[in-house]
Amino acid sequence: QCAIGDSYADYDKAFTADQSVSGVADTWDQPLRGNFNQLRELKAKYPNIKILWSFGGWTWSGGFAQAAANPTAFAQSCYNLVEDPRWADVFDGIDIDWEYPNACGLSCDTSGAAAYKNLMQALRAKFGTNNLVTAATTADGTSGGKIDAADYAGASQYVDWYNVMSYDFFGAFNAQGPTAPHSPLTSYSGIPTPGFTTADAIAKFKAKGVPASKLLIGIGFYGRGWTGV
Repeated sequence: QCAIGDSYADYDKAFTADQSVSGVADTWDQPLRGNFNQLRELKAKYPNIKILWSFGGWTWSGGFAQAAANPTAFAQSCYNLVEDPRWADVFDGIDIDWEYPNACGLSCDTSGAAAYKNLMQALRAKFGTNNLVTAATTADGTSGGKIDAADYAGASQYVDWYNVMSYDFFGAFNAQGPTAPHSPLTSYSGIPTPGFTTADAIAKFKAKGVPASKLLIGIGFYGRGWTGV
């Protein structure tokens, strides 16, 4: 089920005046503090901003197999949390960062190719059309890779857009190299893994039937480095 990751940071931590978006310090007895209240203040300052609650990620994707076993119950738990009366006015929808459906990330999933579509369908059914439903996706454009493992095309009808994680193709997490740009836009001679480029990922999604209008390219504003190679 969807759950709070850090309750102290999310809604309990008191911000000082110099830390606060509004420039006003939190009080000890106000109903909502923490990052959620800062997001509320940000929204008051910029009313057109859209704020999504993202669940999963590299570290916390292990529970999606259980979620896939009962998508309706999972969607209900997410809706109850996102629409909690304490912060219902803060969030405009939900983002799912499943790493990775029917494939391996930090943990491996064997829910099957249809599980992703079923999960997104349940989320859309629960959140309706007045909320945003988005997802962070793999950018593995290799043959037989992670894009091939799940029904991203079928699920695309239920999402407003996909946030394609077209970065960290290469990095020091491969301690011995080979060294390479961490987010190459296109392929080049000698690329260590053919298909590990933004262009290949987008082309594969489109070839599978995901509308181009629902594909957002991820850009990493940072560099990667190696030592001892």
